[in-house]
Amino acid sequence: MTLEKTLEKSLRRALFAAFFALSSLPVPHAQQIRITSDTPGAGQARRNTGVFFDKLRTGRAITIAYIGGSNTAGLGVNHPEKNAYPALVTEWLRKNFPKSEILGINAGVAHTGSLYATLRARRDVIADKPDLVFVDLATSDAGEDEATIKKAVEGLLRQLLIVPQPPEVVMLYTASPKPETRIEPYDMIAAHYQVPALNLHGKTWAAIESGKLKAGEMWKTGAPFAEAGHKLHAEVITTFLSEQQGMKPTPITRTLPSPLISDELNYGEFRTFAEVLSGKSRDANWKTDPIKDPAFPAELLVSNKPGAQIELYFEGTVVGLSFRTGTDAGMIECLIDGKPAPAPLAKVDCYDSTQHVGTRIIAGGLGLGEHKLTIRLLPEKNAKSSGNNVRLGYLLIGGTRPERL
Repeated sequence: MTLEKTLEKSLRRALFAAFFALSSLPVPHAQQIRITSDTPGAGQARRNTGVFFDKLRTGRAITIAYIGGSNTAGLGVNHPEKNAYPALVTEWLRKNFPKSEILGINAGVAHTGSLYATLRARRDVIADKPDLVFVDLATSDAGEDEATIKKAVEGLLRQLLIVPQPPEVVMLYTASPKPETRIEPYDMIAAHYQVPALNLHGKTWAAIESGKLKAGEMWKTGAPFAEAGHKLHAEVITTFLSEQQGMKPTPITRTLPSPLISDELNYGEFRTFAEVLSGKSRDANWKTDPIKDPAFPAELLVSNKPGAQIELYFEGTVVGLSFRTGTDAGMIECLIDGKPAPAPLAKVDCYDSTQHVGTRIIAGGLGLGEHKLTIRLLPEKNAKSSGNNVRLGYLLIGGTRPERL
């Protein structure tokens, strides 16, 4: 082993020891949640993941899914397929249960939050019939109001737990570069469904504020985590899983409790703009542009002509769109049934200093039945933008459907 690797290993052990040494200290600026599966919630103990480990011990093929935003996706990490915490946790399970074929699915999409995750849950997670799902969204909802967060997280959990063979679910509150974070909305919903949670954010900042860790070791400029942050979080998660192995499995719940906030977001559908508006139904000002990015469909629908317009019909109480941001991006306005759409769809600025997926979603309340969505490219643009280009990816549709669909 080289001196460099020896020093790295020693540093990791020191950080990890310091991290856990603070488990009994109060957590400033953050909601403190014990790292355990029996945190009280809704008058009952939370579930454990014993059913998952029973499957592993029999040598069955197992699927683990991680759904979240930039932290989950490993934004800014070299080779996230190897070095982001989802890959590290999956590899730990493979080493400890070599008789099982273990598939890890990283369903993280950088720059997106809980609303987007809820609408894509069936496509990106449930379709693969996972046995264990980690939900990591508490650091991804900057600017989103609390009521929307609760509604989205409840919709996500109900989708995951209502299937005939539900997975075990663990909420992760991964660390944010700022001491303050909004954990309470997520954990209120998790508690209602007895879902266990790991407050990685609180423990990280307890360690930083006591001088046991340095923030620069956890984050680098422009990225949610540096590699050290992913390694540390993976070690905390695998320690939690180690503790779970010997627990008597919590019985699987066949019925869900009544919604705490809302069950309106129990369904999500993605439709590609380029396909929906193909051929004669599309304004000649709109073209298709191929793209190789898993966050988008194979083709984007693009235009840079102010006044370019598209009209389409959808059925649902929730609607949104995804688009590609850029330094040359313009603005669009949206109308629903001929009237200005509610925020945040009324006016969408597609500009950003980097290219990534952008989303704008109305979280519900549109009314049942069919609606007409009009999207129109505006002549105005962000003062920093060099153009009026709009690049549309998916039309997002949601609302209440039979939960076993």
